[in-house]
Amino acid sequence: MKKYVLKILGCLLVISCTSQKEDFKNRTVESIYKKANSLLKTGEYTEAASEFKDIETLFPYSSRASEGQILAAYCYFCASNYLDATREIEVFLRYHPSHELVPYAMYLRAMCIYVQVASVGRDSKVAIDAKHAFIELANKFPNSKYAQDSLKRVVILDDIIAAHEVMIGRYYQKNKSFLSAISRYIFVISQLPHTNYAKEALYRIVECCNSLGLYEDAKNINKILETEHANSSWTKKAKLLMKKN
Repeated sequence: MKKYVLKILGCLLVISCTSQKEDFKNRTVESIYKKANSLLKTGEYTEAASEFKDIETLFPYSSRASEGQILAAYCYFCASNYLDATREIEVFLRYHPSHELVPYAMYLRAMCIYVQVASVGRDSKVAIDAKHAFIELANKFPNSKYAQDSLKRVVILDDIIAAHEVMIGRYYQKNKSFLSAISRYIFVISQLPHTNYAKEALYRIVECCNSLGLYEDAKNINKILETEHANSSWTKKAKLLMKKN
């Protein structure tokens, strides 16, 4: 009985291996590409990524190999698997530095970081990393179709970074660590003056200076507010504060 069972299992194994060999022979670059695209369209991103990777693995010298690698990265991105997406992109950029898809690869890499940017209450390191990735793309490929969108996202990221710095400044200020607070506010007005938080940063410096008894410094900062942001609500608040003191 045992020998009979083993014989049957052996036959099944042979049939399975033969079937796999036939399937492998029937697989072409275009058939894999077509199947991967079909999976991508139906939202089966992980399966699609696996198929696109097969193009590079099985047909490394085909014209579709590099494209398949980037499409695999895109599928991982769609599946919110940013780690594998970034890995695929890094390998692609390492071995294909002059490929026509490099601008898109760099844009996708930046987007992998961008979508992970946390709320203002978290560490701003991810936002800073995303900003640097977009700037690198815009500098290297200023005429690419991704450059303009990259610069728009840099503006958004600057606001997020500025908001984070002001939030920390408020924390220090609340705890009467005025010099630490001022250093955060100065970073915003010197490095991120175009953001929505620059006006508040100036006002907070006026508050801190008044708390420290540095009234002349408070007056000077208040003048900057009045000159550069005459109609701002923060300017009006600073004016009332100066009158009060």
